[in-house]
This record gives sequence, structure tokens and C-alpha cells, in this order.
Amino acid sequence: MRVPAEFADVEPLPEINRSLKTRDRIEAEAQCSIMRAALFNDWRARRAGKAADTRAIFDTSIELLKGWGLTFSPMDDLLKGPIEELLSRIEAIANVDPNSAAVPAALGSIDLPDASLDEMSKRMPVLKEADIRAKNARQHREWCGNYKRAAKDFTAQIGMRTILTISEQDAADYEDFWKRRARTGEVTTNYGNKQIRYVRQMIDAHYDDIRLPKSKRTNVFKGMRVEKLSYDPSDDERKKLVLPEKWVRQSLIRDRVLEGLNQEASDIAIIAAICGCRASEIYDLPEEDIHLEDPIPHIMLRVVLEGENRRELKRQSAARAIVLLGPALEAMRRYPMGFAKYRGKASYSGAVNGFLRENGLFPSLPDGQTGRYVISGTRHTFEDRMKKAGLPNEERAYLMGHSIGRVRGRPVYGSELDLRTRALLQEIVGIEGDGWEPRPRAELWAKIDQLLEEEGHRLR
Repeated sequence: MRVPAEFADVEPLPEINRSLKTRDRIEAEAQCSIMRAALFNDWRARRAGKAADTRAIFDTSIELLKGWGLTFSPMDDLLKGPIEELLSRIEAIANVDPNSAAVPAALGSIDLPDASLDEMSKRMPVLKEADIRAKNARQHREWCGNYKRAAKDFTAQIGMRTILTISEQDAADYEDFWKRRARTGEVTTNYGNKQIRYVRQMIDAHYDDIRLPKSKRTNVFKGMRVEKLSYDPSDDERKKLVLPEKWVRQSLIRDRVLEGLNQEASDIAIIAAICGCRASEIYDLPEEDIHLEDPIPHIMLRVVLEGENRRELKRQSAARAIVLLGPALEAMRRYPMGFAKYRGKASYSGAVNGFLRENGLFPSLPDGQTGRYVISGTRHTFEDRMKKAGLPNEERAYLMGHSIGRVRGRPVYGSELDLRTRALLQEIVGIEGDGWEPRPRAELWAKIDQLLEEEGHRLR
């Protein structure tokens, strides 16, 4: 074959002549394709070596080895392994041009690509692109920030390291750093474990990226964690307090105290409080998931993978239908296309909590209670309301988007709650307002039984 002009700088011959060692035409055509691919890989590898780019040399060498039916193995492993393996590799490259990248690649003498943790933190969005494609701008920014912060913290405590130079001692020292912070109450054990996990994930991601065989990998952070303390003082400081039911009903829903900030913030809080949602589940809603014209008005919480309004839910169980009743329905009707001011952004909680705190609008803490209220405490208020109404644990999990499997302690079978049943359960814990009032609980439970009997279930 004639050498393409683009490789003239790394291949001095104008033409390559090699025997395919077969008289069979079909086999020759197959061998020819393989040989051409191997030559192109070889030329690219030579060029990468000429450019002295460790990563490019490694990538092209790995592809070249594939063409020779070999896999990469470090030289130390080859020298310590069976002599037959080393001899077979030497035989495979016996007739290869000594300048070919196949020679050092086959003998394991090329350097493994390396990267600092800071470089890895920037590469994570690329390496995990498929895993994070549903994240909106806010979720993407927060996800990336986790790895950047972990890389910065590790470097500040241990020093500048690359993935391949992090030692077992480095890992042990970093683990001890978070253990000490957890013991003094500076951070929760959960927070410390997250920081260790982010570093471990960056190491694994680098190994995946360079396609290093599993048997050759060593992640010094494997199995490392901060043990939960019997009493973690930082848990108390960070625990979200349950906002009083009276304050939710009177101040948030009846008096609309958040309208002093803006209408959108007020209506998001009203829907979240009445329906037991996370605020982000409401303000990230795309227009197509708002169903106000349905016989049972509702919103759908689901993962959205494409478009400008894509979003990811906290966990799989959070995907659910939310029935809108009373003040929650009226609030959603005011924004039938969703909440553009806060969608995909991180400004809602800070703005709302700041406004309520600065204007003295949060309720006073009960005597002996420590900590402080935040607006997300309405989700805990909703669960309290369900408990007081006598909803079983499983029904509470359905409405809150908790894992039913975890509640049951076993795999989940059977169908989920239909929209009619959800509407009745939601009404049991509904809050009156805007001319709407929930029916008596006994009547609603009877309606639920009636629906089940209509479906053929025997209840008596």
C-alpha cells in the first residue's frame, strides 16, 4: 500500500510491501483490512511519540496492541509473570520495525497516563457525561463543585499528588483528617465520607479512562470511611427542624408572608408545603409536566433527559404524580408554565430563608429547642401531618417519594397507587383555603375502600 502523505513525517518509506501469507482471496481481504488498520495505528503512535504526549502515546499504543492481538501489561508484571508470556510477545514483534510503537507497548515499557486531582475534577463531567446528562444547570454546577472541592481539600491537607502517586499513607492521613473533624463536630460523618468518596471516584474514573485492566488497579481509598459516632454533635446543628403546622397554615398559606419577597417564591412554598415536595421538585418543573386540565389536576415528577428544562431527581423513588388541591392548585394555576424565575437555578432556598429570617417571619423556637428553621422544614411538617391523620407508613412513603422497598424491607411487587387513590390520600392531609375544604377523613377512607372494591379487591 502507498503511505498516505499525512504520515510522511513518521514513515520514511513511500510504499509498504508485506505478505498476507495466504492464497485464499477472502482470507487475504480480511487480513488486508487488519494490516491496514495496524499500520495506521502504528503511524499515529509514532506521531504521538514524536509529540511527547504521554496520553496520546498510551492511547494509540493500546489500539496498536489490539491489532496485534495483545493487551497492555506493565513491564514489571511481564518480568514477574510466566516466561512464556514474555517470549510470545517478543516473538510477536520480532519482525516489526524497531521504531514502531508496538515494540515498547508490547513489552510494557510505555508510561501510564497520569493526572492531578485538580485535572481529574475538571475531566469528571466529560468522563461521566452519560451519568449526568439529566442534570440541569444548577444540578450540574453542584455536581462538578463536589469534585473540585474534594481535589482542593485533598491538596491542601496532603499536598500536590497525581492519581498514580497517591500512596496508602496519603489515603490514611486524609481519612484521619476527616475523622478528626467529625470527632470535634466540625463536620458530620456523612460529609467526611462524601469527601473521601469523591477522591475515590476520581481515581476509579482515571483507571476507567485509560482502560487499565481491573487486575492492575489499586485504589488506596477502597474501604476507607469515617465511622459514625454514637453521638454526632454536628448532626444537631444541621438537623432541619419541623416547621410548626400552625405557622404553615396561617402564615405561609393564609397570610402569604412570602409574597413580600415575590409571588413565585410564595407559590412554590405553598405547593411544597401542602404536597410534601422538595422545593426543587416544584421550581424545576418543565411546562409539559404540569397537568392542570386533567380531571384530577396534578404535576408529574420525573427525570427529563433532553431539552433546556432537563432535570434529575434526587433518587428513583422520587418520581411520582403529585395531586393538586385547594391552595396548591390555585398556586399552580397562577404559573401554568412553571416557575421561570427559579427553574434550574440555586437561588430559591437562600432567598426565601434570608427574607424570612431578616424580617423576623419564622416562628419562635420552642423552649429548650436549639437550631434554626429553614423553609425546607415544611416537608417534615407534611410527614407529621400524615402521621397525625393515621396514614400507614407505606402510603406516607408513596406521597413523599421515599423508597417503598426500604419501607417494606424487601423487593417491591404489584402496581403503584393510581391517581384517584393519590388524590384521596392527598385530601386526607390537605389544607383548606381559596374556597376549598377537605372532606371528613372517615368519608375519604371509605372512598378509598370503595375504589379498591371496584377493582375487585376483597376488603371485608
